[in-house]
Amino acid sequence: MSRLGLFLSFIKKLSIDQIALINESFCESEKQTLPDFNYINKIIPKIKSNIDDYNKSFDDFKNVEKLLEKHSIEYVTSIDKEFPYKLRNIQQTPKVIYYKGDINLLKTAFCIGVVGTRKPSSYGIWAAKKLSSEISQNDICIVSGMAVGIDSIAHKSALEQNGKTICVLGSPIERPYPKSNIKLMQSVIDTGGLIISEYPPGSSTLPVNFAYRNRIISALSEGVLIIEAGLKSGTLITANYALEQGKYIFAVPGNIDSNSSKGTNSLIKQGAILVNSASDIFTELNIKPVPVKKSLIKAMNLSETESKIYECIHEKGICHAEFISIKTSLNISDVIGILNIMDIKGILNYDGFMASLA
Repeated sequence: MSRLGLFLSFIKKLSIDQIALINESFCESEKQTLPDFNYINKIIPKIKSNIDDYNKSFDDFKNVEKLLEKHSIEYVTSIDKEFPYKLRNIQQTPKVIYYKGDINLLKTAFCIGVVGTRKPSSYGIWAAKKLSSEISQNDICIVSGMAVGIDSIAHKSALEQNGKTICVLGSPIERPYPKSNIKLMQSVIDTGGLIISEYPPGSSTLPVNFAYRNRIISALSEGVLIIEAGLKSGTLITANYALEQGKYIFAVPGNIDSNSSKGTNSLIKQGAILVNSASDIFTELNIKPVPVKKSLIKAMNLSETESKIYECIHEKGICHAEFISIKTSLNISDVIGILNIMDIKGILNYDGFMASLA
């Protein structure tokens, strides 16, 4: 990738447009050389930089080059044609994306962002596992921030389904935060996923980084699913970015007496799409769910009637017994009886009214 673009990113007074202008002034044979202070000030006369700024930028650049090689970290800059188009037109486009893993996911993957509280309730954990698993089963890449709590659960659920996931860090890649997720990060890389950060190796990890990186999570995603968030949580920052970027905002409703659900419930009141199951997301995005695998039904040793009911719930998400009866052409009393039996077996959840997969 462009060594020139990497170097220019360290001159903080240069905007992305100015970096592009300097790049255009270089012929192809010069792209591996670095412009001196006088050249930059000639191309961008109003930069108001000085030789000390230049020298510090050069020193920082050289140190980062060494760290990139040491930790086998790659990068793509804003002047590279490989730079992801999803990040080109957002406010405060990153000048550089550092990464490990399959960078092609930023171009080819259909993504859903999944974010939420760092301290989820048992309900939040269940919802994150269930929804993230269903999303991944449908060949959709999950994007999140690799924080503890909902983020980590979303990434792990994707891996358990042999799906793809992208981790957007608020720290440099060689020093991921939190440290407890180092194994998770390596698993993502080993299974064809992607780890990205806009923060160069060797840089400090600041609290503001984590809120700021949320704009990237949103930008890479077709929509953002929010599972448990307080009224003043960092998770809602992601929702604000999604709103600014014109993305879908999905929210899982929660207990009205729970602080962890006040943020999501508030989003729903403001117009976010209420999500009871992954099918609500699929419907909004016009995605046809992947049919349930016959091998899975066989492994669960389901009868023909149980299979019909299971496939119906798999396709719809959460179903009323009467809907299942109509959809499968089965007698309502038989449906209710089978739902109760399948609930006892742990195959699905049935409360006497609504049924969903366990």
